[in-house]
Amino acid sequence: MKKLSNYIKFSYGFADLCFIFMVTFSNTYYLVFFTEVLKISPVQAGVIMTFGRILDTISVPILGPIIEKSNFKWGRYRSWILIGSFFILLFNTIMCANLTGLPEGAYIVLYTIFYAAFCIATNVSYIGYTSLNSTLTVDAAERVQLSTFRGQGNSIGKILAGWCLLPLIYLVAGAQEMTVQGFFITALLLGLLTVLGYGNLFAATKDYKDSGVTVKGGKAEKVTVAQMFKQVVTNRPLLAILVADVCRVLTTLLIVAMFPYFYIYVVKNPDIIPTFFGLTSILMLIGSTLVPFITKKLTKKQTYILGMVWICAALVLMFFNASNATLVLVIACIGYVGVAFPNVVNTAMYADITDYSEWKTGYNARAVIFSVYQLSIKIAAVFSTSVAAFGLGLIGLQSGVEPTPEVIEGIKSLAMFFPAGVSLVAVIAMLFYNVNERKLPELRAEIAERKVADN
Repeated sequence: MKKLSNYIKFSYGFADLCFIFMVTFSNTYYLVFFTEVLKISPVQAGVIMTFGRILDTISVPILGPIIEKSNFKWGRYRSWILIGSFFILLFNTIMCANLTGLPEGAYIVLYTIFYAAFCIATNVSYIGYTSLNSTLTVDAAERVQLSTFRGQGNSIGKILAGWCLLPLIYLVAGAQEMTVQGFFITALLLGLLTVLGYGNLFAATKDYKDSGVTVKGGKAEKVTVAQMFKQVVTNRPLLAILVADVCRVLTTLLIVAMFPYFYIYVVKNPDIIPTFFGLTSILMLIGSTLVPFITKKLTKKQTYILGMVWICAALVLMFFNASNATLVLVIACIGYVGVAFPNVVNTAMYADITDYSEWKTGYNARAVIFSVYQLSIKIAAVFSTSVAAFGLGLIGLQSGVEPTPEVIEGIKSLAMFFPAGVSLVAVIAMLFYNVNERKLPELRAEIAERKVADN
């Protein structure tokens, strides 16, 4: 297989930049839009987002086999990247329309359906996107490079989102507060940006259509749903990284969802929100650039664990120093250097598991294995929306009402202490990951020999 061009690597990272810019908006501001703009109660918002996420999560194991068995002329995985992006544009925009003029039951049902559809559209694109990592190259170094570009694009997207989203919401509406118009126009623009990023990657990889146009290698491509399911549930490293990634993503999603409330109700200065997300994302980018050097000394598993221990320690320190907003910001910035480590290496780890599983079982179920990566995000999202929305309701938060000491303590716990505990669980789960990276070249060579023999 030929070496990847720099433009393909750039396009891979740029696509994630655009996607993360858009999805950071949904992860950070959908809940704020419901509770602070539409004045929907936290419990109602929790119902919308939790049930929407449950429907979304159910779709992931269904989409994996569908994508794996698809055979579009533009390529199996890259076709879904483009298809999903147009639905992301549609439903991201609809989510920020004001439907509260309808009866309460009606708008709750509609928002739930639209939110689920939006999330499913992100699944379609992102399963295809992450599957490309192992389709474009079998070279371990190039896979790490793709993961690094993805991690850097991810971080740059978060930097831009952190600094720009709230000012953009104000700007497009010509206001100095959050409005329905500001959210609606911003959602539309971010949807268009996502189409641009994935469309560019689709064009850049036009010479890599073999992933779906022709079937080669015999049984390695002809996988039944039952065989793929068996591979997933009996695959120890896959299950280990699934649990670890659920906890990793849950940690970051809780931070993203709860820190706006920390600055609105505890610090009482929402103008710090862009600074917090902007600076932490810059430090995350710096962390992602360190990963290629770290992985020369440590395995990907060790790098993953290092990052989760790092952010766990930072969150504990933030909790016990929450009265000092400046110190919290400094500690968070340091902590986000560590967040980048597992965020970068995990895609390459899924690629390693793909090869390990094909060597062990004789079947290639790349899209299904990478759909587990997407499934981890969705499971984490279900928990994060439930914990954040219902948690806010449980502690008694009311929009526009002066918070009691109990509410303040509750927000601090939801933003810092609870995510610290979750990150520790990720460390424990990763201890069960047992892919030997040093033996992977031998396994890949054996897979190639089998395919030659089958032909």
